[in-house]
Amino acid sequence: MKFFKWLRLFNSVQWKMVLIYISLLLIAIQLIGVYFFQELEDFYVGDLEVRLKRQADLLISPGGMAKELAKPQLNSAEKRKRLNKLLQNIYILDKGSGQIVQLLDQDGVVLSTTAENKSKIGQKNPRVTSVLRGVNTNDTQFRRGPNNQPLILYSKAITENDQVIGAIYIEAPMKKTYDTIRTINNKLLQISLFSLVGTAILGIILARTITNPVKEITEQASEMALGDFHRKVAVKSNDEIGQLAAAFNHLAQHLREALSQNEEEKGKLESVLTNMNDGVIATDDRGCVIVINQRAGNILGRTIAKGDPITQALPLSEPLPFPLVEERQAYLELNREDEDEPTVVKITFTPIRRSEETVGLITVLQDVTEENKLDRQRKEFVANVSHELRTPLTTIKSYLEALDEGGAMEDPELAKRFLRVTRQESERMTRLIHDLLQLSRLDAQKVRFNRQPVAIEEILSDAVERFSISAEQKNIDISFRFNDHLPKIYGDRDQLDQVLDNLISNAVKYTPEERSITVSARRRSDGFVVVAVSDRGIGIPQKDLALIFERFYRVDKARSRNMGGTGLGLAIAREIIEAHGGSIDIDSRYGWGTTVHFTLPPYVPEVIR
Repeated sequence: MKFFKWLRLFNSVQWKMVLIYISLLLIAIQLIGVYFFQELEDFYVGDLEVRLKRQADLLISPGGMAKELAKPQLNSAEKRKRLNKLLQNIYILDKGSGQIVQLLDQDGVVLSTTAENKSKIGQKNPRVTSVLRGVNTNDTQFRRGPNNQPLILYSKAITENDQVIGAIYIEAPMKKTYDTIRTINNKLLQISLFSLVGTAILGIILARTITNPVKEITEQASEMALGDFHRKVAVKSNDEIGQLAAAFNHLAQHLREALSQNEEEKGKLESVLTNMNDGVIATDDRGCVIVINQRAGNILGRTIAKGDPITQALPLSEPLPFPLVEERQAYLELNREDEDEPTVVKITFTPIRRSEETVGLITVLQDVTEENKLDRQRKEFVANVSHELRTPLTTIKSYLEALDEGGAMEDPELAKRFLRVTRQESERMTRLIHDLLQLSRLDAQKVRFNRQPVAIEEILSDAVERFSISAEQKNIDISFRFNDHLPKIYGDRDQLDQVLDNLISNAVKYTPEERSITVSARRRSDGFVVVAVSDRGIGIPQKDLALIFERFYRVDKARSRNMGGTGLGLAIAREIIEAHGGSIDIDSRYGWGTTVHFTLPPYVPEVIR
């Protein structure tokens, strides 16, 4: 674990910069050191060689060893003695340094030496062969002596009248020279080491001044990735690092503002999607759901999760191709157990394009069940109106044609009967048109109600009185019952009279002779007045009760038409009662009778004011 910890440490930019800086410094020191060491060695070795040359030039200078060596001698022993004495007198440099100077004749035989060991005298020195032969006037060699000590060997020819008469050979140890070079090298290495340490410390400080702001920016970027856009990077300088920190703070501010605006727009979009009456489903280019609102699930009657295929969410009769190229529409019928009629859904598929490429799909679901129902009712209404108008017009036309032909005019009684039927059909058509106009005004809320406080028992009593004669003609007992202390209502008496006329008229029409009709009123616990019109007539089948308030709906169409009904009375009654703030309902049992009851709110002066 420690190894990985250190490995992560050295993977940081700071330590990489320090290591690169130190490595470059080490390479520079090494290159400079190698060059310096080589130059230093060349300098000291060259200096030693120059001193040896000067030593040799001094020994063979005119009046020196060369003159003495050129003199003829009686014998070689005396010559060697004089040369040895002269060598000891002339050689005064670097005594005690371990140098050895030899004087050799033209055959390479040692005539004299400064070494304490004189055994070399009289022996040949092969190292001066090239000088004696005239190949080189001087020669410098480097060799290893005893104990592997480095030596420099310098030899120079002694000439007289351009003739080689001998040679000077100098052998000098180089230990002191190399010791001096080594000492200087050690000092240089120590200085370089201290410089390296100091430079490393300065490099760390310099790297920290660069990497610390970068680390701070990195930490801030990590916090921004987690959603925190409120922190700022400290700007400590005006250099490039400071400019980077300032730019990063500016970026964070803009991102914060953009994110806030995006969240606001997202909230608006979610609010719009939530409160839409239409269902919305968005998919990607593969047809997988990415956005869906609650209304879509309500329309489809199922839960759709993000990621579900759109083809699985929508049971279409034909498969949907992906990607979709152009807008398409489809209709879907959903049969639900709790609904009598199927739910009709209009589906609109719209492709989402980006740079001429389809990247997704927007599906809008519209519940058009009510629209279809209204359209069907509209068509049925138009058909019923056409039929209701065509029937009396056809009758009127037929009787008028018969009168026009003249045959009916010859019989006065027949002519009167034709004219009476024509007048009845005209009146029937007039009533139909009047009811249609009244329904139209009620639908458009163009009817002005002259509301005022009225006593409900007075309205009911007058209505019963109006139909007492027609009821007596059929031997029907019509009665009126009400509780005491009924509250007044706030309504339009003329409109309420029309409602009661329609209800009592229907009761009289569909009640057989010697039966009874009861009109009653009572006060409900919440203050509303409940009015009921009950008869012991033929009743209404259970299957027709839900549609009895629909326009032009008749249980027995032929019988109703013969009785002069338009099929709009109950529809008008419902519109008037609901406009007064009440409700109307019907209970019936086929063969036993029918009860229509409606409610009206009480008159409250405080509310009216």
